[in-house]
Amino acid sequence: MISSVTTTVTTVASLALGATLGVLASILLILLLSAKEVAAADVSSPLTALGRNLNVAILPLLLVFTLIVTFKVLEVIA
Repeated sequence: MISSVTTTVTTVASLALGATLGVLASILLILLLSAKEVAAADVSSPLTALGRNLNVAILPLLLVFTLIVTFKVLEVIA
């Protein structure tokens, strides 16, 4: 009995953590994309370089966002 309760609590806790991390990753992606657009709008050299360097963080987050959307769609379909 105790092991099944522990397993259930662990599963619920990990699902909640996963959802929270997904939301945080999405918010971070939105903020980084906004910062890149602002940096690209200015013609000064340091901000242009910042805009290019933001791709290092944006590309992995885009992959994570794509996976999140894919899994949510599959969850709704199944």
